[in-house]
Amino acid sequence: VESFILDQEDLDNPVLKTTSEIFLSSTAEGADLRTVDPETQARLEALLEAAGIGKLSTADGKAFADPEVLRRLTSSVSCALDEAAAALTRMRAENSHNAGQVDTRSLAEACSDGDVNAVRKLLDEGRSVNEHTEEGESLLCLACSAGYYELAQVLLAMHANVEDRGNKGDITPLMAASSGGYLDIVKLLLLHDADVNSQSATGNTALTYACAGGFVDIVKVLLNEGANIEDHNENGHTPLMEAASAGHVEVARVLLDHGAGINTHSNEFKESALTLACYKGHLDMVRFLLDAGADQEHKTDEMHTALMEACM
Repeated sequence: VESFILDQEDLDNPVLKTTSEIFLSSTAEGADLRTVDPETQARLEALLEAAGIGKLSTADGKAFADPEVLRRLTSSVSCALDEAAAALTRMRAENSHNAGQVDTRSLAEACSDGDVNAVRKLLDEGRSVNEHTEEGESLLCLACSAGYYELAQVLLAMHANVEDRGNKGDITPLMAASSGGYLDIVKLLLLHDADVNSQSATGNTALTYACAGGFVDIVKVLLNEGANIEDHNENGHTPLMEAASAGHVEVARVLLDHGAGINTHSNEFKESALTLACYKGHLDMVRFLLDAGADQEHKTDEMHTALMEACM
């Protein structure tokens, strides 16, 4: 912004009275507010310069040095300062009030909120890092599923069980982080010796979850850490089949580069990566799998070929 344009109608509007007159030359009763002293003008020009306004001018481009203009502008600045001061006062009052309050949250609630300081305080007071939530979830799993990296660091530093599945006995923290796409937490858990090949109650591994979610960087990390590329879940799906079913081409490419079987099929329904991709309508995935050598004549348990699945 190079200039601040003032129309005549702006000058004709009544000026709002303010309680702050720190920029005015006089605060005495009955003082002439049309006069703006050099110090005030210098302050105002500095504020305008900070805002990117290089000069004051009228609509016709002529210099406008009328003290009334400066007075009106300083009045607006004073209003803004009054509002800022009031806001700061309110903030100080709220902080003072909050400082006197006692945090009654449980450790699980503090973890759910991602409040690292509160969690540290409660752990220092003797709470167990391996507590579970009312839903039966471990605190570390909660942190990992929510993407709370710093909280996960704190819990692990306090010796949280890296394999704790909670009372439900379902997924591990590594599975939770992989499912959520939290690469930094996945790496953190692996540094603390998380089992890369643990399976959930439904037979899924961290790799399966990452493939289903399309998190290619996590897939690479898990494979480099020795994740089993042919593990089947309860549906008989391999990680490649999960990626194909969800249409994640880049994940499928990484899996094939690491030796995944392109024509592996599920035991019960005889589904393959190609039949799943066709059934779900993922054209790019179908093209990719065909180019990679997928068997297009493979039949499911219902004797459906990939073409039949695409027509359903």
